[in-house]
Amino acid sequence: MQSLNKSDVIEQKDFDQLKIRYLELMSLFEINKILNSTLDLRSILDNVLLTPMGRLMISKGMVFLHKSPNRLQVENLKGMSLKFLGLNFTIETLPNSPVLLSTIDAPHERLFAFLQENGIEVLIPLIANDRYLGILAFGKKFSGTGLSEDEIEFLVSLSHLAAIAVDKSLMFEELRQANKRLDKKIQELNTLFEISRELNATLDIEKLTNILTFAIMGEMLVNKCVILLVDDGNLQAAVGKGVKIQPFQRRLILTKSDLTGLFPSSLSSLLVEELPNSSRFGRLKRQFEEWGIDYLIPMRAQDEIKGIIGIGKKIAGAPVSDSELEFLSTIGNDAVIAIENARLVKEMLEKQRLEEELKIACQIQQRLLPEKCPQFDNFSIAGTNLPSYQVGGDYYDCIALGNDRVGLAIADVSGKGTPAALLMANLQASLRALALDKEQVTQIVARINNLIHRNTAEDKFITFFYGVVDTKEKTLVYVNAGHNPPILFHHDGSFQQLEKGGLLLGMLPNVPYEQEEVKLQAGDVLILYTDGVTEALNEQDEEYGVTRLIEEVGRNLSLSSEQLVSKIVESVKTFAQSPLQSDDITILVGKMS
Repeated sequence: MQSLNKSDVIEQKDFDQLKIRYLELMSLFEINKILNSTLDLRSILDNVLLTPMGRLMISKGMVFLHKSPNRLQVENLKGMSLKFLGLNFTIETLPNSPVLLSTIDAPHERLFAFLQENGIEVLIPLIANDRYLGILAFGKKFSGTGLSEDEIEFLVSLSHLAAIAVDKSLMFEELRQANKRLDKKIQELNTLFEISRELNATLDIEKLTNILTFAIMGEMLVNKCVILLVDDGNLQAAVGKGVKIQPFQRRLILTKSDLTGLFPSSLSSLLVEELPNSSRFGRLKRQFEEWGIDYLIPMRAQDEIKGIIGIGKKIAGAPVSDSELEFLSTIGNDAVIAIENARLVKEMLEKQRLEEELKIACQIQQRLLPEKCPQFDNFSIAGTNLPSYQVGGDYYDCIALGNDRVGLAIADVSGKGTPAALLMANLQASLRALALDKEQVTQIVARINNLIHRNTAEDKFITFFYGVVDTKEKTLVYVNAGHNPPILFHHDGSFQQLEKGGLLLGMLPNVPYEQEEVKLQAGDVLILYTDGVTEALNEQDEEYGVTRLIEEVGRNLSLSSEQLVSKIVESVKTFAQSPLQSDDITILVGKMS
């Protein structure tokens, strides 16, 4: 048998050392298996503390995780009070190698002072892939002795394995949170899609605001929600759920500049408590506080604030997150676009209704005018009515009374549209019913006045002229009830205005009227007109006026009544030089021959 050299013999001390190393390696191998068997951070940190504490008989252990630059937070601990969990410490320089606290004198570092006070002896950094993850902190052994160099080396090796496991766990948690946020975003997008579909399915503003409030309350889990919309320049509470809105609380006087001041373009939400206590916003703040509203989110359309969403606290008491406020901003902007579209459609329908009303009024007005005036051997009559783009209340008539007599009437009803046309219809029916009675002109006008006064509002009245021409006797008996004075041109070029009469129709009951009788001669021309003729404006805002009318008729007395009507209309239009009339043009001409 070959003999052993002295150098080949392993001393007992070395053998014991190798055995300890082997056991440490096996322990690290087992710890590594345990740490890599889970991605749960709590389980990893429990094993990181319990394994070395059991292996080395250490009394205390802590894990600090790195939360932000130079800030550490107690994430786990063993053998110490649970009240320390979650404590945060700021440290000037994060240690990159093991630190024995007994060798450090840094009274300004709150962390070191805390650890020393609570029996921590050594700090081991957790670093993986050049990423600083935190610190392992251990106290003394139960025996009271400090940790040896080999034991600290063991803890450093453990920290390397732990850092890799913690890094994987944190990355997994970040990925899980990212997936959670992504799932929430997908859910929010689906919710937005569903709500947008519902919002676009109706043009009823009240229904739109109700859909919006119910969607917000269901998604955010809040029990108070108000929607305020800008209407006629003022903020108005359109709907409230979970709050009682009194009628006097609905209108909140805020201008467009006020809203822009509250919510500049960079601001997507505001806490009610942040509203200034100024004279402009103090009442608004108190109102929201009374309703229990805590968050305000502007509703924008084309960079203009059209409303505000107000919500209270969550039912569970959790704060509203930034992503949730962003969701509310998105849904609010979608909703306000739908509301603005509904308003535009409503305005369009109202415009169509008004146009239809004007069309009906125009038809009423035209049907009330005579299709053709009666003609006599020695007296010709012609008339016209040119309605403006708005339906007015101009009216003229020529009524055959028998025995060579004819009634001539012209009137202008106050106002525009269907009401004026209906009042004109009332006047026409009254005149036609009374004109055939053998009463004096004054009596006819007085009775019409009482009928108009009895059947119309106080702010409605009619300027009216009515005269009866006896073509055989060549006379005109008339009453002028506040109308533009007709002009009687004589064959010699002279003229007179017919002003005798009394008050406008419908102003007061039982008004006395005067009549006047005028003799007519061959060649005399009677011009009846409404203010649409004399008040026609040109581009310099000058009126056509009575003087121009007199001059135009005076130059054309030799024309027939039909030709004279056409001449006056042509003159007025040439003067105005505008395709749009500001008022109806109504002319009635009678000429003795």
